[in-house]
Amino acid sequence: PEVQEEVRENTRYMVINEPFNPAGTLMSPELQMELKTIAEKHGIYILSDEVYRLLEHDPKDRLRAMADIYHKGISAVTLSKPWGGCGITIGWLAFQDLSIKQKLVDVQYFGTACPSRASEIQAIMVLRASDAILEKNMAIIRRNFSLLEEFITRYRDLFEWVRPNAGAIAFIKFRGPLSSTELGEQLAEAGIGIKPAYCFMDVVAEDRDYFRVGYGEERFPESL
Repeated sequence: PEVQEEVRENTRYMVINEPFNPAGTLMSPELQMELKTIAEKHGIYILSDEVYRLLEHDPKDRLRAMADIYHKGISAVTLSKPWGGCGITIGWLAFQDLSIKQKLVDVQYFGTACPSRASEIQAIMVLRASDAILEKNMAIIRRNFSLLEEFITRYRDLFEWVRPNAGAIAFIKFRGPLSSTELGEQLAEAGIGIKPAYCFMDVVAEDRDYFRVGYGEERFPESL
């Protein structure tokens, strides 16, 4: 209902992020179809940021790509998350409505006209080994998630969270005497990086003062 109420005469597209960053959660398939129905009714494009897709902790929870289920759906993908190819700097948009293809090219011309040939070759190599890379990365995520969940349970007097079910990120609230910014500063002194709440919202209220932690790296247990 909230989305429907926000639609205006000049609404042309909506942006969603699934799996959701920073919480690592997923909407239900039913809710995804509700959004699609609203968009269809008003002729709205849906730009779906799906960079954490394929990292669902249980593959049965995976949502269908927006580009597959909606003729005005646009799915944004990058090699940096599921495959861990951050330095390759290659991603893509998938969509059915080819009438917008040239418009997208024009908008991103200087970023797409001359991509690095080395990056293109690396991207091809990564995609050819996709299954093996995803299997390796999911093994790391599952191990680290188990450790993080145990940590949150053990120190539940100090931490609370929205339990994630996708990706390698979690949104955690510190219930101690520090804001997420102050906590981040102290952790940084120890060489540990988190993303405080100000990275995700303009105004940080106390009840929304969460921080994001990533658990997709081999060295996560040491940081934890």
